[in-house]
Amino acid sequence: MGKKPLNLKPSSKSDLQSSPSASLGLSPWKILVVDDEPEVHSVTKLILSGVTFKNRSIVLVSAYSAQEGREILKTQKDFAIILLDVVMETDHAGLEFVQTVRDEMGNKAVRIILRTGQPGQAPEKSVIIDYDINDYKAKSELTAEKLFTTVIAALRAYESIRSLERTRLGLERILASTDQLFDVESIHNFSLGVLTQISAFFGTSPEGILCLEESTEGSSSDHPGSPCLGLKILAASGGYEECLNCTDDKVCIQEGMLAKAKKAIDQKRNIFEDGYAVLYLDTKQEKASVALLHGINQVEKEDLFLLEIFSKKISLALANTIHFNKMVTAEEAATIDYLTGLPNRRQLINLGDPILATCKRNDLPTAVAMMDVDFFKKVNDTYGHDGGDAVLKHLGGFLRNRLRESDVVARFGGEEFCLIAPNISPKQAKVFFQKICTEVSEEVIRLNDVNIQIQISIGVSTELKTLDDMIGDADLQLYRAKEGGRNRVEVS
Repeated sequence: MGKKPLNLKPSSKSDLQSSPSASLGLSPWKILVVDDEPEVHSVTKLILSGVTFKNRSIVLVSAYSAQEGREILKTQKDFAIILLDVVMETDHAGLEFVQTVRDEMGNKAVRIILRTGQPGQAPEKSVIIDYDINDYKAKSELTAEKLFTTVIAALRAYESIRSLERTRLGLERILASTDQLFDVESIHNFSLGVLTQISAFFGTSPEGILCLEESTEGSSSDHPGSPCLGLKILAASGGYEECLNCTDDKVCIQEGMLAKAKKAIDQKRNIFEDGYAVLYLDTKQEKASVALLHGINQVEKEDLFLLEIFSKKISLALANTIHFNKMVTAEEAATIDYLTGLPNRRQLINLGDPILATCKRNDLPTAVAMMDVDFFKKVNDTYGHDGGDAVLKHLGGFLRNRLRESDVVARFGGEEFCLIAPNISPKQAKVFFQKICTEVSEEVIRLNDVNIQIQISIGVSTELKTLDDMIGDADLQLYRAKEGGRNRVEVS
């Protein structure tokens, strides 16, 4: 059947809301025109050229058959409107195209406007009821003014649908990411998680930092002119990873990024400008924090609202993480020797009593050893306290590396160390600790340009008693080892 003539006549430019929208840098609205008549494409382009809606221009993409339209939609997913003819390859090609878009491709957001020159081929009532289209126009009635009105109305509807969709997806991402963030204990791991989750929110790869405000008191003389002054980088990803290990106090290639972070902290608000998204994280403590991502080209109005929610969730999780780490730090200060990183005497008692109780219950042989650096005062006198500290740190690391999984070693005090070795016989204990004694004497400790070598004496108690009693017996054996010439092991 022949097609009816078109009635698409353009109005004057002033009626079509012309403006230079492209200069604002916003992505244009994309409209797919699916029609087998070239004249339809030409007239549609003429009418809609120069039209803008909400400071966004319109771009038309042409398909001259339903099949060609399908191929375009397979590679391009962001069309706002489809202007669709009914009769093309077949009398119902357009209607079949609608089913493909809605059912097979699952695209419920794009607005489909059916334009037909032969209304009898597709009666309006049945088409509206049976097919998921959003408007139906006969080409004979679709003047330039009506096409303009129809397109703008469809764009407004599409914008609302996408807004609701973005809100739903954003809330889903917030809920999903919050659970993950609350599971993280380390501040560094938490911070990396924040960058990952925020980048997922924007649909970009992680490219940014998370930093914490810190006091600058006493820092100016140490780092004069440092661009990082006042900020502590907790995590960095992408091209910013070098910030974590930066040692240059004056030269910084990321000054623009740091300026954005400081601006957000100073103004206590989120900032979105120059491709940066900076979330101000208020932890309700004395120090503020910001998460910054780069490469964010456009932030929708709905995203701003969601990001406010997201920022509050992240801030709460960050506050909990900081609190947790403070508790861990306080606990470590009470139980860990600051110099060697080994458990201190207090922690040795906490760990040792249950171990010995278990060994006694299960009738397992156990050894408790006390070891002491021979002539340690001479080490301090010769190499200074730095030399003494270097020896103790080295010895602590050496002992830690020689431990079995079940053993516990601690710095007992001064140059004394204590080791609990469960499930070891007196004969095995003699061999085990003699090997340690020998290997320590062969170790070379490097201090600046000086090599230091030490020897140790070890006293071992193997008679299963209380921890205090076994430490007392081991101390007695240690005294015997020193009296016997040092650099040796005595076992009771």
